[in-house]
Amino acid sequence: MFKNLLIELIKNNMEIPKIAAFLNISAKTLELKLLGKKEFKIVECLKIQDLIGDGNICLEYLFKKN
Repeated sequence: MFKNLLIELIKNNMEIPKIAAFLNISAKTLELKLLGKKEFKIVECLKIQDLIGDGNICLEYLFKKN
């Protein structure tokens, strides 16, 4: 699970369906990725990074598995 990513999504009032649409994937696929059951593509990680903090939050923090 990506706790840091989830915290940042909540802070920024991001909703799973909207993020999934932004990434052009289904909400279910995004949920599986957030739970660590599927891998994120690097392109998806970069898009999320830009969406959340205008690229100011490092990927290592966002996608640290904890």
